[in-house]
Amino acid sequence: MEKTKKSLIEEEPFDKFSAESWLKSDLPDFEGTVIERGDDNYEKECYQYASSSYLEEGIIQPAYIIKAKNESDVIKAINYASDKKIAVAIRTGGHQYSGASSTNGNNIQLDLSQTYKDFTWDNEDCTSVTIGISFSLGEFNAKLREKNRFVPHGQCQSVNVGGHVQTGGYGQLARSFGLLADHVEKFRIITADGQARWVVRNFSQDKDLFFAVLGGSPGNFGVLTHITLKVFRDQDYPNSRGLRAVYPYNRQCVKALLDIMVEMTDENFPADYDYTITVLSEPKLHPGLETYDTKYDTKDAPRVYWPPVIIVFAQWANLEGDRQVYDPNFIGKIKQAGGDGQIQVDDDIYTPMSTLTGDWTFPIEREFKLPYVKRVYMSNSSAQRLKDYEWTDWVSGRIDNGNIWDSPDPMVQLTFDLSLSVQIQCYGGLNSRYFQNGKKNLTSFSWRDTNIVCVLDAFYNDAEYDRVREWQQENDKGVGNSDAPFCEYDRRVLWGSHDLDLSANQQYYYDQNPEEKYEKLCKVKQTYDPSGVFTPNRFCIGLPPADSEVDSEMQSKTKKAIEKEVLATKPKERPQLSAKERFWEVVNMKREPGGLIPLWDTWGTSFYNFQRLHDYFTH
Repeated sequence: MEKTKKSLIEEEPFDKFSAESWLKSDLPDFEGTVIERGDDNYEKECYQYASSSYLEEGIIQPAYIIKAKNESDVIKAINYASDKKIAVAIRTGGHQYSGASSTNGNNIQLDLSQTYKDFTWDNEDCTSVTIGISFSLGEFNAKLREKNRFVPHGQCQSVNVGGHVQTGGYGQLARSFGLLADHVEKFRIITADGQARWVVRNFSQDKDLFFAVLGGSPGNFGVLTHITLKVFRDQDYPNSRGLRAVYPYNRQCVKALLDIMVEMTDENFPADYDYTITVLSEPKLHPGLETYDTKYDTKDAPRVYWPPVIIVFAQWANLEGDRQVYDPNFIGKIKQAGGDGQIQVDDDIYTPMSTLTGDWTFPIEREFKLPYVKRVYMSNSSAQRLKDYEWTDWVSGRIDNGNIWDSPDPMVQLTFDLSLSVQIQCYGGLNSRYFQNGKKNLTSFSWRDTNIVCVLDAFYNDAEYDRVREWQQENDKGVGNSDAPFCEYDRRVLWGSHDLDLSANQQYYYDQNPEEKYEKLCKVKQTYDPSGVFTPNRFCIGLPPADSEVDSEMQSKTKKAIEKEVLATKPKERPQLSAKERFWEVVNMKREPGGLIPLWDTWGTSFYNFQRLHDYFTH
């Protein structure tokens, strides 16, 4: 494998910077906003989803943040970086788990969150659309729904399209329709030479760049500006059904729901069904305690709240149209396993697919206003192997171990409970479109034979740092060896990374379908970005491995002291209630302006409904 460049990262360790000599020099005249390291508003503008989790590493500290107003700003930034031999990190939504949509040192961050917001239907039938990459999924979903149209996409409505499509577009419709990226017909990209080009699916001249951009490493080959997508019509799925239900947390309930999911991995299971389970622990209310996230993450103004809860999403997509008759047995099993809860979307009646895609989007950007240690595990284990290794019992036990779910003691909450966000979804079976679309090999997304994806995220305060590390290290034993209960291989996705050194861990992110996939991606990188303009951190294609193995979560980390204000500030007292009792207390709580909003009250079918609800409860 060839080196692509003698990069800034090789010349100077990426956790250090010495930009003072040029910070006030010869920046171009940008029409958009320029924020310099050291400015009063720098921390707020620099903040992104991973910030508080990687503060000590210093990897989210660009020298400049350029909030591009238009394409002229984008090209000026690329040319400037090329001239100065520095790198550009590209940010649309800024949700990458390990901070790879940012940078540090002398490098700059190009913020495209508002730059490309044009939306054009390409035909009268509204089955093709060209959009700018700066739309959030919530905004994009709402625009499609105006025409009763939909595409598969993720569940976080604040994620932006640009990063989402380059990392696949994993979401609730994966079994029935595949990934969002599977439906890209062409995209527009500005490469390191400052030139814009359209790259077309199945066009021989573009096939390598199409392959690399969709699945290689986001933002590593150029600035994606627009995508053209194939769009689906509600009328072609006239009997679609969905279930969204919330249940009080209970380990046995989690296991029973997962047992049903395991049965879906049978190779003959129909592609019409999608099924996801989310488990959330209760937010800790610390009056007066300000965290880094509460200070700088200002998007989630509503006071959203929930008890310890299991949330179930299931759908039947009616892929064969009006020839199919709905069979409620599968979703009926889910309802029976869930037990006594609250059903908000019911499969008893037809719900259009464009409505369901709105029902599946998560209404808040950040589950807990705390740093995290995240894991995404993928498994190609068969249903029989998962049963033999008792995976559902093992993983439900790991979830239960992460929190004292019924503890009434505020100090136990503070020092032992982790704030858990768990999501487990079925992708597999031979009929799955996730699997079938992957066989075409037009993109470089890996592990398309995956049956189940398991996300185990733990948010923590400083007092819990040792605990969160121990918990996730034990979870890591679920993959990576022949006796691991979930999968004998460690298989990861770009959006769920938990380290920054992509080259050192390439075997976890890239399969060999086709052979020598990673080497092919490096050659594409060398062709389109030979000087490394789009190599702002170690989560990039083509860099040589670091000199020594580094666990990025431990890099420069020491045991954190328990902050005095944390110990001095007790969480809000709560009655000594079980998780089930807390659930029904929140379900029945009185809704008042300025008060807490139950999570499911925000979970409507419209992004704009959420905004109106926010306005009502906060004014």
